[in-house]
Amino acid sequence: MGYIKKITAGCISFLFWIHPVFSQVETDTVFYPRDSVIELPPDPTTIFFQEGEKIKTPDKVRLRLKNKKQQTLAAFFKELGYGDPDSPQFMDHVLSDLDNDGKKELLIWNYTGGAHCCDEIWLFRPLGNSLYQYTHKLFAGNTQITAGKEFVYNFHEQLGYFFTCFACGYEDSTGRLVPLAAVSLRYQQGKLLVQPGDTALKKIINANLSLLGSRPFQALDEEWSQDDGWRKEIALNLAVFYYSFGRNLSATRQLFLKHYRHPDAVRFWDRFREQIRYIRTQNDF
Repeated sequence: MGYIKKITAGCISFLFWIHPVFSQVETDTVFYPRDSVIELPPDPTTIFFQEGEKIKTPDKVRLRLKNKKQQTLAAFFKELGYGDPDSPQFMDHVLSDLDNDGKKELLIWNYTGGAHCCDEIWLFRPLGNSLYQYTHKLFAGNTQITAGKEFVYNFHEQLGYFFTCFACGYEDSTGRLVPLAAVSLRYQQGKLLVQPGDTALKKIINANLSLLGSRPFQALDEEWSQDDGWRKEIALNLAVFYYSFGRNLSATRQLFLKHYRHPDAVRFWDRFREQIRYIRTQNDF
């Protein structure tokens, strides 16, 4: 059950538009519409950034970037806003001691906009004298940061269009499928580390892939054809296995071929392998 709780914490958040419900309020015989809106509670990441400590003088804080160059935090914020201080800026930052060593790391969050994408989170470690060193970046994981400072990285955005539409999801009629789509990371001694899987997780993944692999084959005639989310569900399990058990691509392929014995196995694996490579180029964990 521990894995299910982690996945639930990392589920993708959807924004629901609520149509206004009008009620009549009488004032001097004139009726005015009053909006009634259901407000959804903020997710853990939003709370983490909103309630944390802020830097009051970003122009006096320096960042040493991944490319070794330096710029002020204010300049970094300006770049995220595309250079226009009056444009909407979907970003935030916070100081937090992630590994409880008495020193506060700097985290910066940004939403890039666009369809189904993307959140960005940068981590910088303190070097003293208002200087912070780049350590990690997370991209397109709809990353949830829990109250316990655990990072739950979800693969739904990265694999959203894996032989299907982004909104398509496999519907399990057996009740035996355990949803898996995320891995947990913790910041320790300057490194963001994936929490390793155990025997129980491996058993769940094998059972999921056995169930998914045994379903009737659904052929895709063209490169742009889409299934019902079946292949994406398999890919999500493979991604969790890959990162939870040592990032061993060969072992992941063996697991895939053990359960997937369909005519398009080569095509499936080639696309999955390329997607894993892309995830690794965009994320530092």
